[in-house]
Amino acid sequence: MSTDPFVARLMAAHHDQRACCREPHQVSRRVFADLLDQSRGTAFGRAHGLDRVRTLAEFQAAVPVGDYESFRGYVDRIRDGEQRVLTRSRPYALHTTSGTTGRPKYVPTTRHWRNRYRGPALYAQWGLYFQRLGLDRYRPGNVLDMSWERSLIPLPEPGGPVPVYSITKRPATVGPQDWTPPWYAEPWFLDTGGEQSLYRKVRLLAGSDVRMVVAVNPSRITALGELLNDQLELLLKDLSDGTLLGAPDPRLTAQEATASRLEAAYSYGGRVTLCDLWPQLSMLVCWTSASARYYRAWLERLAPGVPLVPFSTTGTEGIVTMPVDTHPSAGPLAVDQGLFEFVPCEPSDAGRPLPSDVATLSSYELTTGETYRLVMSQANGLLRYDSGDIYRVVGRVGELPRLEFEGRGGSVSSFTGEKLTESDVHAAIRTAVGHSSVPSVYCVVPSWGYPPGYVLVMEWPDGPGASSEAFRDRVEAELSRVNVEYAEKRDSGRLHPLRAQTVAPGTFRALTEHHVTRGASAAQVKHRWLHTDDTLLTQLPRLNGTHAA
Repeated sequence: MSTDPFVARLMAAHHDQRACCREPHQVSRRVFADLLDQSRGTAFGRAHGLDRVRTLAEFQAAVPVGDYESFRGYVDRIRDGEQRVLTRSRPYALHTTSGTTGRPKYVPTTRHWRNRYRGPALYAQWGLYFQRLGLDRYRPGNVLDMSWERSLIPLPEPGGPVPVYSITKRPATVGPQDWTPPWYAEPWFLDTGGEQSLYRKVRLLAGSDVRMVVAVNPSRITALGELLNDQLELLLKDLSDGTLLGAPDPRLTAQEATASRLEAAYSYGGRVTLCDLWPQLSMLVCWTSASARYYRAWLERLAPGVPLVPFSTTGTEGIVTMPVDTHPSAGPLAVDQGLFEFVPCEPSDAGRPLPSDVATLSSYELTTGETYRLVMSQANGLLRYDSGDIYRVVGRVGELPRLEFEGRGGSVSSFTGEKLTESDVHAAIRTAVGHSSVPSVYCVVPSWGYPPGYVLVMEWPDGPGASSEAFRDRVEAELSRVNVEYAEKRDSGRLHPLRAQTVAPGTFRALTEHHVTRGASAAQVKHRWLHTDDTLLTQLPRLNGTHAA
């Protein structure tokens, strides 16, 4: 057992998480009882008669399955200051995330939920990481944690308005069980905002013994590696002068050895890697499933030979799976986080809302190899919530299914967590055009790069110019309006500005004919407002002239 209290706590939490996989039934009963306790005496509980519910079957009969829109009215009441709406515990914040309708979702978070569920889960997750690294104590500078940041947002006063912010921004700890790592007070962990926030982290940790880099989305790590190369000249000067962004900083001294090592690496290969900056780097942690799996090769170039370990499958609404072993992409269901139900579906599920009375399966009834839509109930008040998320069962850990996240139902693109949907794109273009409907002569296509971004492909008779650029700017503004996470990623520089690619009138028709000549039925070839890969960009030059703007 480690003599470091923090590491000892991590290891104990990880041990308990693995024990939960072997004997989950008592944990599930305890969670279910707590969900009922949190709902009793609330507006939602009264509306659904939850005071009379004692069994799971009664719970399922009383509460219909619903997506976020079925909770929006209740959340609006929380925003207006009403108490005991979804939970007995008063929400101290609403975490904002994108909704499938283009309207932001606001997910309540309470001290009870953080102290009893989310906080302990993070201790267990980080226990795996420290165990795999063989770290018996934490030393300042061992970790670069980009999964969230210390925020200067003040905790609300009792009776005051409930603040709204992203789940990755958090003020002080809310209780003794909440996740509060020792690096919480380190300067690099503070959310400073602005375009140079990521560079500031690199500079403050440049001379440290960083062993692991942790993010939720892999795009954050690739941005880190590319920034290291893009701003290498500035970094070398700061390292040599002991400055930060060219300005003196009392926390920093000249680091000639680090600067020389980076200069030598650049002279040899024309690029530097994260391993050149931190020679003892031994682990990268981020999502590794669904669209995140396509970052593997990029991460390997930025940190050659460094193992990649999955972050928990987690969203604003709650944690679903927890990594407990060496599996590269899937973890067991986190039964200590909530009540989980499953609906069989195809991987290509259209993402339409589930029927309110849909039959569900328990985690013990799932079949390895099959895919399922997730319905979850968590102590933040979202009960029998249709998440829209699809999981594949890839095995079992003890008595629990090992689940790999496949993605969201419907057409969704997400480089950095923006979760852009076809409805977002259609709404943005419709507003930019200024009519209630628009002809199918536009679409948005994801495009890899540093940073990644999107291309607006549009039939434009006059070719590229001021008018096409102005239209692109209107679409960009509307995408930011209808999708708050797209706006956040653009503001932080994690997504490139929307690019425009003009094509001649008739190009999309030619594309349809191209697919028909290759054997597709004309009735089946439908216009896609949002593409989930960049195949279209390689097809267009063969069909018609295109121009980038």
